[in-house]
Amino acid sequence: MPARKRFSTGLELVLNACEGDLQIVLTDDEELVCAQNWAVANNGTEILAPATRQIFALAGKRLADLKRIGCVRGPGGFTGIRLVLATAAALKRTTGAQLAALDYLRALATTLAMQEQLLYGNRIWVLTHARRGLVHACCHMCYGPVIPAAAMRAVELATPEEVLEAVSLQAADGRGRVHVLGSGLVRNVGLRESLEDLASRSGTLSVRADIIRPSVPALRLLGRHGDYFPEDVEPLYVRPCDAIENLPRLAEKMGCSASRSLSELDRMLHEEPHSAI
Repeated sequence: MPARKRFSTGLELVLNACEGDLQIVLTDDEELVCAQNWAVANNGTEILAPATRQIFALAGKRLADLKRIGCVRGPGGFTGIRLVLATAAALKRTTGAQLAALDYLRALATTLAMQEQLLYGNRIWVLTHARRGLVHACCHMCYGPVIPAAAMRAVELATPEEVLEAVSLQAADGRGRVHVLGSGLVRNVGLRESLEDLASRSGTLSVRADIIRPSVPALRLLGRHGDYFPEDVEPLYVRPCDAIENLPRLAEKMGCSASRSLSELDRMLHEEPHSAI
């Protein structure tokens, strides 16, 4: 049997809906078949399954032949993350495909590394919007344009002031160029302007507020290097859920006890799931 077929990755699907876009990428033995980017903020649920089915039909591929699904698991919006993971879990059960957990911030860092052909040693800060006054922040090390960037530490919730301090220290440490990108720059104008001013003075800092979504090549690269398993992918939530924080206020508006509502939520979250299937 030819080596290409023996070690073929087969049909591979990569799904991402962590921020405002829904991205669907299909490859066959690492060759691009189709890539779609839907600029949808709220109706990705109505689009993902029909769009995926149509992609396979138009490409002459069978869903039953799907081998791997790369799931971008966060951090990002709760609805988009759950949409991708639930869809992947359903496809896994019907096709037998294996799943890989892909990191959204890593995909953005890899996008910059590939677009700019960055070499080893460049540090890439990815900042994405979490909520007012907070960003998801993670610094990545670049290993070149053909290897996914690697997080230097776990993603954190940070204020614009904390980010500015951390980036400023790196830009002045004499260890090479530092890059900053992501939707966190778009949603925090003051932070972006402060970083742009620092970049104009330091010469070691690059600010890329234009990169706010992963590129198709970056998603393909992460999918290719993913670790695939038969288990479902767990979401990566960093910021607390707004609904949980608002539960006491909502419960009181409905005439319920706030403390009892929180206690019941805690019980439900820790209860073992049961199914008659």
